Amino acid sequence: MQSAFQMMVALGVALAFSCTESGSAHAGGSLPEPAPIPGFGRIVDTEVLETQRGGSDLHLSEIHASGAVSEVQAYDLVTGHNIVSDNALAGAAGLPMVIQNSGNGVLIQNAVILNVQVQ
Repeated sequence: MQSAFQMMVALGVALAFSCTESGSAHAGGSLPEPAPIPGFGRIVDTEVLETQRGGSDLHLSEIHASGAVSEVQAYDLVTGHNIVSDNALAGAAGLPMVIQNSGNGVLIQNAVILNVQVQ
C-alpha cells in the first residue's frame, strides 16, 4: 500500500505532465452561457464582476439619521445613576451595544456600520 506522501507526489507529477501545453480546455473555445438558477435573480456579467473583485477598497456605507425633539416639558424629574457594571455584557454574543440615557426628553439615535475585511 502506498503512503499518502507517495500518492501526492504521483498526483503532482501527473498534473505537471498533463498541464504542459497551453490552450483551451473547452471544445468550443468559450464557455457556454450559464443557466439561470431559480430564486437567485439575474446573472451578473463577468465585466461587472471584474470591477468588484476581492481586495478592492470599496465602501458602500452610509447612514442618514435625522430626528427632532420639540415641545418637551419635564418638571421636577430625578434621573438615576447611569452605570454599566463589570461583566454587564458577559456571555453576550454578536455585536453587543450599550445605549445610555442620562437625561429626560432626549432623542436617542443609534446606528452601526460594520466594515468586514476578509483576507
